[in-house]
Parts: sequence; structure tokens; C-alpha cells
Amino acid sequence: MFDIKSSFILSKLGIQGFQLQKENPNSNIIFGVLWGDILTLLDKSFNQLEENELKLLIKIIKSILGEESEYPFEKEIHSIDEVPKKLRLLISFNKNKTHLKIKSLHFIQSVPLQTLEKNLNDKKELWLKIKEYKNADETS
Repeated sequence: MFDIKSSFILSKLGIQGFQLQKENPNSNIIFGVLWGDILTLLDKSFNQLEENELKLLIKIIKSILGEESEYPFEKEIHSIDEVPKKLRLLISFNKNKTHLKIKSLHFIQSVPLQTLEKNLNDKKELWLKIKEYKNADETS
């Protein structure tokens, strides 16, 4: 949302630049990105992703949709109320448990992108889950 310098200046003025999801676990605030009918939940705002985390996220989406496809970035989601009622897939890159009530949804839980990019075993585990989802999706 804000860069570090802007957040610092706002904090000196007594203005909170953003609300961390961890501070209020009962809140509807989420950090997510909608890619067509695929929702990815993140542990921080999409705008706060490092370049390497963003590249990894795009590679993951392309692995689901196919390399030839343009990734259909639709919008950033900040509230549970913004989540469509029906999705094809939800991938959570968030340590917190997600309690979204969405119909006919495949769900994949992963470690945060920052952890994922550094750990080969976590990448393999995610890839197996994606492969399993793709096989199930093809048979439906």
C-alpha cells in the first residue's frame, strides 16, 4: 500500500498506514489476489511482495493455467466480502487458517511465498498438490 518512507512519515504523524492481519484475527481483512476463478491468499499485501516472490507466484499460476496462457490477474482482494461465491481453486500462502465459505472449491495450503522460494521440499510438496488438483480437474 505505502512504501517504507511513506509509512514512516505517516507513523510520525500518528496515522496507521495499514492494518496487519495478525493484529485482529476476527477481522474480514485478507490479502488475496483473484486470477480469473483462482484465488491466492497471501501473508501480506500484493503490493508488498518482493520481485522474486511475485515471479514465483506468477510461475505457480501459469503452472495451473498452462504456460501459453496469460495469467488473468483480475484484482487484489482485501475483504472476505470481495471474494466471489464460487471459485475453481483457492491457494493459501498464509500461515493463518482460512475460514472462507465458498462452494465447490478445491483448496491447496502452502507455506508463505518467502519461505517457499527458499525451500526445495516445500516447492515439491506444492507441485504435488497442484499436480493432484490438475488431475482431479481433468477428470471432472
